Amino acid sequence: MQLTREELWRRNDIDLRYLIYGKELYLVERCVQIIRERAKKNDYLERISLTVTNDFQWETFVDQIAQLDLFGSRKLVELRLPPSGRPGAQGGKILSECLNAPSEDNIVVVIAGALESSIKKSAWFKAWNAKAVIVDNPEMYRDEFRGWIRNSLDRGKVVYDPDVVARLSYYFEGNMLAAANEIRKLAAGNDGSRITVDEIDRIVADQARFNVFSFADSCLAGNSTRALRQLSVLKNEGTEPVLVLWAITRELRTVHRIAFAVANGLQTDAIFSKLRIWRSRQKAIQQAARRLEVDGSTVVMRRLARADRILKGRESAQAGNIWDEFENIVLQICGIAKGVI
Repeated sequence: MQLTREELWRRNDIDLRYLIYGKELYLVERCVQIIRERAKKNDYLERISLTVTNDFQWETFVDQIAQLDLFGSRKLVELRLPPSGRPGAQGGKILSECLNAPSEDNIVVVIAGALESSIKKSAWFKAWNAKAVIVDNPEMYRDEFRGWIRNSLDRGKVVYDPDVVARLSYYFEGNMLAAANEIRKLAAGNDGSRITVDEIDRIVADQARFNVFSFADSCLAGNSTRALRQLSVLKNEGTEPVLVLWAITRELRTVHRIAFAVANGLQTDAIFSKLRIWRSRQKAIQQAARRLEVDGSTVVMRRLARADRILKGRESAQAGNIWDEFENIVLQICGIAKGVI
């Protein structure tokens, strides 16, 4: 049975088998947390967390759902699939079998990121789709994301200028976890005074001397020296590669659309308005679009897609590691290296 996340949140019943997955990992974890709370209220007091790795022993999972706790307590078993979302032949068979006559002594929650269409055609997924509760958490796009920000600020009783929602959306679109953390801090530290756009800019700027937003701006400006220096700092500070990839990809999607519009004689003002890109950022995006043009931006988008596959373990980095891949992407965005895929 497929449910939306809102339907799951409103649902009071407890089920024995759940599959929670999706690209929006923050919402995936929110769904899992709700199931945990609901399970605890229904006397599932023990929680077991398992993660599928290359050397994972599936017998461990089978034992956990087959054995009753020595003290008779019921348990919640969480199983996290690998980044690829593929449990393998043995895992798929076991996942299908655990749906047959499930014991009320345990709840099983399978957790995954975004699943490819080929996975959704697999036998184990079809079995779960037929016999379990499935909740997909797809990426939240701009309008929906802004609505979520507005609701989160209101729930936190934060007083804010209307433009704050758009500014938070710009900084955190595609990274709900970071947005949720920032809104939580705003709510905790707010003394009732009104939060302004300038305050949001200051908070973000203070988070790191070379943050991912400044790095992305350097790429757009074509300043390869500064961008590579910032990339090195981000690496040395332990910044998650997925955050770096998100920052570049978000900007390049806009650049690609503007480059396409220019090549086809379309007015860019209408596109900027539709995408709600404020005027102070339009010049940098237009410069990058003119520098790369459609062919160049297409090549960069393909390289970014490959970097995404590398981070998900679906492809090996040809340049050595993911940070080397990022360096090559920076050089291409800045017009230093043409490159092909």
